[in-house]
Amino acid sequence: MGFASVTTALFAAFAAFVVFVRLKGWIESNVPLLFYVALVSYMQAIQGAAPLWLICTGFGLTLLLRFEFMNPFFIRAVKSIEIVVLGAIIYLCVTMIV
Repeated sequence: MGFASVTTALFAAFAAFVVFVRLKGWIESNVPLLFYVALVSYMQAIQGAAPLWLICTGFGLTLLLRFEFMNPFFIRAVKSIEIVVLGAIIYLCVTMIV
């Protein structure tokens, strides 16, 4: 198992932690922002399987949740879409390892 595989596994675990943060309701946490910035730079460096548009979609949803005041239904909808995006990122990271 090389360096890229271990780092990819750590990013999959970090994505799972971001899902946990979203499920706990910590809307104004900076953890998802740090995750997406690190993920963009890592995936661009190793030419990973996660497409840039998927990562940017998740990043945009995170920014929307972090910096906007919305009603509870819209917050729940955006969080659900972001969790689906994070699930896809976790799946793509795991397929890069295997």
